[in-house]
Amino acid sequence: MIFIAFGIGLIISVPLGPLGQMMLNRAVDSGFWHGFSIAILAALADFIVCDFFLIGTVSVGAISPWVKIVLQLAGLVFLFYMGVKEIILPFIKNKRNKTPEKKENEVTEKLKLDKKSILKNIAVVVSYYLSNPTYLAFWLSFSVLINQKFIVQHDLLHYTLFSLFFALGTLTCQYIAIKIVQGATINSKMLDVLKYISIPLYSGTLLYFIYHVTQNIIQII
Repeated sequence: MIFIAFGIGLIISVPLGPLGQMMLNRAVDSGFWHGFSIAILAALADFIVCDFFLIGTVSVGAISPWVKIVLQLAGLVFLFYMGVKEIILPFIKNKRNKTPEKKENEVTEKLKLDKKSILKNIAVVVSYYLSNPTYLAFWLSFSVLINQKFIVQHDLLHYTLFSLFFALGTLTCQYIAIKIVQGATINSKMLDVLKYISIPLYSGTLLYFIYHVTQNIIQII
């Protein structure tokens, strides 16, 4: 069971959305822990959500549809702001020539990960999960599949173990992705390609979220 949970977490995390792009950009621009701290928080969120859905304590239908919309809109606004700040603006700035003094300051900055940075990362992770309208729908169906196919003993211990190794799988995937991208920074051309790819991926995913939230609003109206 634990190997299946780890494998599922590993596979599910392969497609990188806006959160993954922010994580990689921060790892490259500000240092490993700036990016990996987002991965840790996201894995923690995956663990909590997976465990709650498997236990059956989450009742999505009990939440008012308008409350869901408000939360999703708030998440989208913050996610849009962070995408511009963390992906688009850094890309524009990196295209400019950097002086040796600026490079030295960047090296110093990469060693810092203060409480303010961690709080920002928490806000980014929470906003991502709130603004993703397909996330709860995915877990509603996926938790049923897990209960039917992969868990033999239906108790708190086995639910928690599955959720833990699922989260470890997602965290491992993000760790590998960060290391690969950091290794690519040695090749400046490869880094430019990654930067160019990150913007359309982020934009496409954000538009996808906006489309689904708009559809939800139309259905309620």
